[in-house]
Amino acid sequence: MNPATLTDAPTSTPETEAFFADLLQAQPVMYGPDPSIVGDHRLAPRTPSEEDALRRVTNDVDLVIASNRLEVICESAKEMLEQIGAAPGAKWGDLTCGLYTASGDLAVATSTGVVVFAVVASPIVKYIVKNWANEPTVGIRPGDLFYHNDAHYGGVHNADQTLFIPVFHEGRLLAWAGATIHEGENGANEPGGLSPSATSPYEEGLRISPMKVGENYTLRRDIVNLFQNHMRDPLLQLMDMRAKLAAAKRIEDRVLEVATEQGGDLVLATLRHQLERTEREVRRRLSEFPDGTYRGITFGDTTLLEDRMIKASCELVKTGDQLLVNMTGSAPAILDRAINAGLPLSKALVHNDLMNFFWADLPRNNGFVSAVDFVIPEGSIFNATKEVPVGLSMLSTMFLHTATHLAMTKMAFNRPGTTEITAPWYAMVQGLFYGGLNQWNMPVANLMTDINAMGGAAHRDRDGEHAAAPFFAALADYGEMEDRETELPLLGLWRKINKDNHGYGRQRGGASVECAYMVHGVPMFALGCMATGAKFPTIPGLFGGYGGPSTPVSVFRAESPEAVRKVMAERPDLVPDSAQQLHATKPFPGTYETRRPTQSAAFYGEGDLWVLQCGGGGGYGDPLDRDPEAVMQDMRDELLTDWVAQRLYHVVHDDELVVDPDATAAARAAERRDRLERGKPYDEFVAGWRRDEPPEGVPYLGSWSWEEPAPAERVTEVAEA
Repeated sequence: MNPATLTDAPTSTPETEAFFADLLQAQPVMYGPDPSIVGDHRLAPRTPSEEDALRRVTNDVDLVIASNRLEVICESAKEMLEQIGAAPGAKWGDLTCGLYTASGDLAVATSTGVVVFAVVASPIVKYIVKNWANEPTVGIRPGDLFYHNDAHYGGVHNADQTLFIPVFHEGRLLAWAGATIHEGENGANEPGGLSPSATSPYEEGLRISPMKVGENYTLRRDIVNLFQNHMRDPLLQLMDMRAKLAAAKRIEDRVLEVATEQGGDLVLATLRHQLERTEREVRRRLSEFPDGTYRGITFGDTTLLEDRMIKASCELVKTGDQLLVNMTGSAPAILDRAINAGLPLSKALVHNDLMNFFWADLPRNNGFVSAVDFVIPEGSIFNATKEVPVGLSMLSTMFLHTATHLAMTKMAFNRPGTTEITAPWYAMVQGLFYGGLNQWNMPVANLMTDINAMGGAAHRDRDGEHAAAPFFAALADYGEMEDRETELPLLGLWRKINKDNHGYGRQRGGASVECAYMVHGVPMFALGCMATGAKFPTIPGLFGGYGGPSTPVSVFRAESPEAVRKVMAERPDLVPDSAQQLHATKPFPGTYETRRPTQSAAFYGEGDLWVLQCGGGGGYGDPLDRDPEAVMQDMRDELLTDWVAQRLYHVVHDDELVVDPDATAAARAAERRDRLERGKPYDEFVAGWRRDEPPEGVPYLGSWSWEEPAPAERVTEVAEA
């Protein structure tokens, strides 16, 4: 080559400039998460088709009947999905089905299932509409199937997978049908799809950006095969993709029945009416609360891989029918830990509180969250960017949920009967994740559903419910121990309501379970666990009530399987039925440990044992105001130890658990006098308690500032932004 030609620059022409401009701007190398979609929780503007439909459909009775019918359609599909799904999350209620507007707002969701899915999936549909509708290589046509799991585009975490179908009627896109299941396994660097050890998004398994995976209601086998080759349990992946397709197709078929019978305009008008009516009603109900500023602060105690105090701060500024939720002061994002959360999920936790604990009579849709304003600083643990891992985002948002619940309950306190006033529900996910070959020599990898046994919160007028349900999924099921033993190489030694693991108070929180799993029938099996709350309790109580205790896990490693079998066969009386007894008696030869409930997966041998404690709900009111007979009944029900009855409730009783009324009254009077003696004037207390920096030796993440701008200034800042 002539060197002179290397110095001859090509002549730039309008055609070449246009080509490169199109290449770099209109045709990006990758369509990443769209901040304008992920960050916008408002309802999409009315479309011309919706405007026309609302003008034509004016009979309120028709709208009410249609909305009820659409909700029943979604509920029916969800019940079917729960029956045919293969993942534990499908069988025990960690799923939902919904109907979205043509623009992507979730307008109708199931009345049971996971509430937060009602908010976090809408950005995904909006992404599909924006990027693929007019893209020649993709497009949106009847019978197309779209799929997603990458939480940076929307959703909770990559363990959740969603399938969407566009619903066309007479050539017009009426809606989208969607079905979501917590699948669990997704090929992450630890089995089960939830990896405490992930330090980047690239270790969190297969990340499916919103994409077309089939046409003519048929999944493309090459794409399904690609997904399966990333999974430890490929059969489950195929089965549940088909199950979600069946559920979404059921919704589409029955929605088209409505459109055929009564017209597509009725469907369009009903979906839009549901969204706007819900938003208006949420604002109206907010207007009934007193204006003011309400705050709640909680903490997590681990980043997943080490101990840290992680602050979750929630400030509510309520003015008229406006509610501002401000998370300023919360911990920063941790760039190499999977405990961060994206914007849709952080906002969805506020929606969860409004929906599940305030106004369960309103339909589940995006109207709830659209009625609320947010300040969630970018770069905080609740507004993480796509560069950081988010696989265990639900851990941080669970203690955000508790902070939000505390603030909201204070705001709603003056309206008993209108809203349900409760202490915090237990909020953490003690549950084993697992992987390996089971006793049938089949590959398995997923998550246990022990999280569904969370203890319910104490109410202002009654005790909390035991092992009720997760706070995010009404009517979720805990399942049967026998099913676990049938499907997994695990022997359930015990599952029981645990003593002293709930919050105490005038009304006590509901207790939860302790469960023990022993590896059985295979030489080794991988087990791990993820949660916070080993050293710092996950929830507080309310208005004088106690929070629940810390909930570590216990791990026993057997000296040999034969040694464990020998004890169980020859001395069954020594086999323990609680973690306390396990550590006190040490009946099996081997090693005994108490650990934080975040443990990366490791292989365990036959005879090794894990004991998990799911926590109870918070207490409400002063324990000294609790009926002594109720305390004795809790002791008869083995919910309390005598230490708690005497030291916290100050109830005096005999060996038959008969209360001594006079001695109890005297003990409680003495405690109240002691409180007065221990008490200090408020200013004196603050002066001695307040510190200018975190205590030495406590690794702390989050704001420590004591200076707070006035609420009016804060609202002005948001409005200007």
